[in-house]
Formats: sequence, structure tokens, C-alpha cells
Amino acid sequence: MAVPKASGFVLTGSATEVARRLRTVRLAVSAVFFVTGATFATWASRVPAVQDRLDLSAGQLAVALVGLSSGAFLALPLMGGLVARYGSRTVLCVGMVAYLTALVGLALVPGLALLTVALALFACGNTAVDVAMNTQGVLVERAYARPVLGGFHAMFSLGGIVGAGVGGLVAWAGVGTGPHFAGAAVVLCAVAGAAVTALVPEPKRAARADRAARSGEEPGPLLALPGPGLWIPGLVGFCALMGEGVVNDWGAVYLHEEAGASAGAAGVGFAVFSAGMVIGRLAADRVRSRIGTSGFTAGCAAVAAVGGAVPVAVPTAFAGFVGYGLLGLGMAAVVPVVFSHAADLRPERPGPAIAAVSAVGYVGFLAGPPVIGFLTEATGLRTAMLVLPALMLVMAALAARLRRPVTGR
Repeated sequence: MAVPKASGFVLTGSATEVARRLRTVRLAVSAVFFVTGATFATWASRVPAVQDRLDLSAGQLAVALVGLSSGAFLALPLMGGLVARYGSRTVLCVGMVAYLTALVGLALVPGLALLTVALALFACGNTAVDVAMNTQGVLVERAYARPVLGGFHAMFSLGGIVGAGVGGLVAWAGVGTGPHFAGAAVVLCAVAGAAVTALVPEPKRAARADRAARSGEEPGPLLALPGPGLWIPGLVGFCALMGEGVVNDWGAVYLHEEAGASAGAAGVGFAVFSAGMVIGRLAADRVRSRIGTSGFTAGCAAVAAVGGAVPVAVPTAFAGFVGYGLLGLGMAAVVPVVFSHAADLRPERPGPAIAAVSAVGYVGFLAGPPVIGFLTEATGLRTAMLVLPALMLVMAALAARLRRPVTGR
């Protein structure tokens, strides 16, 4: 038995051997997603400690965080081209080393300027791993011939929960960021290193290059930019990630200022949103396999639209918890679904397709919080939060226009 050629994997042997190997690869990709989420949460959970150590004002911290967003946004188009040329496993290995090394550097930088540079490098490493691991996830999904990418993203969320939980515990114990980040990097590097050895490389790129040279074809572009067919999934991702960015930065503020929740209860709102994300991602693959990409995405948008409307219509803490839970549930699997859809539209170059869609989506993630801030100044926070259900309705309309992938799935 052999894995279908279209999957991108080359696995041969008996049915039992191939099935066992695929399970191993799937577990390895899950571990990489977990490590990636845990690494970012390790940093995020100790931002106040880094701010205190460097004696940064809120404005100075905001300047440093520009390095994080800029590094990610600028690296996205490049990483897709690198994955296409050198393979997702190679890019993942290099990116993971850079990612974890930069994590340690964040605890050692002496001032604002170097913190900004370190955050940019941290974001570049994260972006390399993100594009490469999603490409690996798509290859596994093709080998299984059914949706599995949502489960991988659930592992990312679980890694984030574990990383944040450990970060809270070590902060409570008074452990500095240096020992914390170094210890986390060693453990996570060991897990990632073991996982990477189980990944399967794509077909030989040298052979593809030889065929291209003999036929006079030019190699693919290094920069991955949206092309025909990719704008719709990119805009769907834009809506989902813009909504996620709004909840991340304004969700707790809304519960506290408009719904009358205490500061502690407002924080619980984000935990409810995160729990909804995990549950949605765990259930996504099974539901999507039954109703298809377009119907699934439209249904997710409808659930999220209700979730966005409830806290605005009924500004209480309880309604906010219900709404945030529905928002997390509805938005959870949209990004992995559009990644999978985009990769199916470009079956020979899934990495650049994922990177191009990510770049469009990430614009929404960056734009959402400032848009809410501007609208809050002009109309008030409660009115500004109507952006959430509006975004979800736009996403539902776009879902109907998702072009059928060439694989027919």
C-alpha cells in the first residue's frame, strides 16, 4: 500500500505499516503545534515582568510590540516561498531554532531598542514555524483524505493554555524571566526536536528543479502573494482574525466598562472565549467532513455573529460570557479551514498559498484593535463592538463564494 501521490508524502509498505506511520506523523505535527502555542504563551504570560525589568512605560512597550507585529507581517510572504523551495520540514527546523533562541533573548535584552529587535526576530521565527507546520498539517490531511487540520490548531490552543498556566505559576513563585525562558526553551526544543524527526519530507525538490530546468520553466517566486482564487479565503481569514484581535484587546475592557463586570470577571470572559476556541477546533474536523467547507464556514460565521451581538444587546457579565463563548466556538476553526482550502487550490505549492492567505488575514488581526479604538472615541465602546457581528455577517457572505478546490474535496 502507498499513500496517494497527491498527498505530498511518499510512504509505502503494508496497509498496517502505512497507517502506523501516518499516526506517528500526525502525532509529531500535533506536538509541533503544541510547542508553538506554548512558546508564544510563555512570552505573553511574562510581558509585565519584562516591562518591569526594563522599566518601560505603556507607550514604550507599545513601541516594542510593533516589532512583534511588523516582523510577523513582513516575514509571511517570504516564508511561503522558502517552504516551496526548501521544504516545510527544513523551514520548520530552522524556524523553531530561531523562535526558541529569540525567546531566551527576550529575557536578556538590556533596553527598548534591542527588545524591539528581539521581538521582530521572535515573530519571524514564529511565522516560519507557523507556515511550515500548517503545510505539514495540510499534507497529513491529504494523506488521511479527510479534515484533520482543526485538531492541530486545537493543540496550538492547548499549548497556549499550558504555557500561560506555567508562566503564571513561575511568576507567582518569583522566578525571573531568564531562568523561566531558558528552561522553557530547553524543554520545548527537546519536544520539537523529537517531533521533527518523525515528520515526512515532501518529494525531492532537486528532482522537481531538474524537471523544471529541462522544460525551461522558471522556479516559483520567493515571495508568496495572493493570486486568483486566494483573495476570497484570504478575506474570510481577514474577518476571522480581525474579530479575534478585537476580542483579545477589547473583550475584557468591554465587560468591565460596559457590562459592569469586575476586573477579575472580565478576565474570565477571555478564558471563556479561549475555551470556546479549543472546543470548536476539536469538533471542527468531524463537522466539516460532513457538510463541506463553504457550509461549515457559513455556519461558523452565523454562530459567531450571534456571539458578537449578544453582549451588545444585553450588556451584562453573564451575557458577555455567553457571547464570548459563542464567538470562540464560531471563529475557532475558520483559519485552519481557509488554510486547508487555499492549499487545495494550489496543491503543488501549499506553503505559498497558506502564507498568502495568512498575510491577508493578519492585516485584519492588526487592524481590528485600532479600528475599535477609533470608533470608541467617535461613538462609544458599546456601539463600536457592533463591528464583531458585522464582520461575521461579511464572513458568511464570503463563505458562499469559496471556490471549490481542484482536488474536489
